[in-house]
Amino acid sequence: MKSILDETIKLSSELISINSVNPTFGGVGEKEKSIYIKNKLMEYSEKYSVKNCEILEFNTVDSNGIERPNIVSKYNFGKTNTLTIISHMDIVPEGDLGLWNSNPFKAEIKDGVIYGRGSEDNHKGIVSSFLLLKMIFEEKIDPKYNLNLIFVSDEEDGSKYGLSYIVNNFENELFDSKDLILVPDFGMPEGEFIEIAEKNILWLKFKIKGKQCHGSTPENGFNADIMAFAFGKGLYDTLYNKYSNLDLIFNPPFSTFEPTILRNNVENTNTIPGYVELNFDCRIIPEYDPKEVLNDIEMYIEIFKNEIEKHIVHYDISEKENISIEYEILKLEKTEKTKEDSEVVKKLGSAIKNVLNKEPVLCGMGGGTVAAFLREKEYNVAVWGLGDETAHQPNEHIKIEHLIKMAEIYLDILK
Repeated sequence: MKSILDETIKLSSELISINSVNPTFGGVGEKEKSIYIKNKLMEYSEKYSVKNCEILEFNTVDSNGIERPNIVSKYNFGKTNTLTIISHMDIVPEGDLGLWNSNPFKAEIKDGVIYGRGSEDNHKGIVSSFLLLKMIFEEKIDPKYNLNLIFVSDEEDGSKYGLSYIVNNFENELFDSKDLILVPDFGMPEGEFIEIAEKNILWLKFKIKGKQCHGSTPENGFNADIMAFAFGKGLYDTLYNKYSNLDLIFNPPFSTFEPTILRNNVENTNTIPGYVELNFDCRIIPEYDPKEVLNDIEMYIEIFKNEIEKHIVHYDISEKENISIEYEILKLEKTEKTKEDSEVVKKLGSAIKNVLNKEPVLCGMGGGTVAAFLREKEYNVAVWGLGDETAHQPNEHIKIEHLIKMAEIYLDILK
């Protein structure tokens, strides 16, 4: 046990020390972490004299010229089907350092808990994958399945350069409909929940154009703020009223349509803005098609423009024909549910019973994981893990015991 404990601490500490903040958030990216992972995979292969391992790289370059690595380690045990475990290497920024009790990029271990940025999201997937290899080769088991370990970039910003890139370009090389696919990017403290569904994600930026003028003469302009306030509330009511069905597998069980960012083009109080951007974050239960939502949004835009007088008191009537509301789709992810009787769900549920002595519970969530890209192509994927739900928070952490138990769950599936 001491050997596995020491290895868990070593892996976690070394990963935390490597800053891999997603470049979209001003970070350096995943390159250094990918080198560490690749070297560690080769180290394990040499240590355990593994002859059936193939390490592949599916790297790409983003729009800023930054290399975005993706690593696949394939272990051929001579079986028909494969267990695939997908983890991500990128992390979010540390945020306000004043809210941390320790250095986010230096592991601190206290009372059996490891603190540091990425420790839960998603080093738990990476660490538990390595621990699984250690268990397989030290216990000399004959797995029921081949094993693929996939480490991807860009999960925190939509996976354009990560799993989406891999699926769109190398699907036939890496995935089969009979495979068991696990994404360890979710988790509750007791580990009984298996996530089999995610809500469709639709992120929109509305670009609202009026006419700028002095704050004391609103009749000379067209207040884009008023347009944004009224449009946002009207759209909010319209979407919530129409898409009101419940799906009890989710918590919350309803679709959500929430305004988030409101940004205009002026910074002084005495100027009426002529341009405003308004963002919406929509999480839509799978029974609804996001394309239908978009059609309703377009209809509402026309209704709103035709009834603009209901929403604004003083304005330049000559500018009415020049006002506009356009939108940009920032993210559109349509997903499907994993089948409740799929092999991956059944095998994972059995392992949870055996290792954790818990009765598995199937659930859905509003957040997004890389599972969405595979579910859209009708692969059955289970999202699961252990954790205290500290991802993206100050003092992010995970229990050492949880990392080991996750690996034991994978091992139980393979036995």
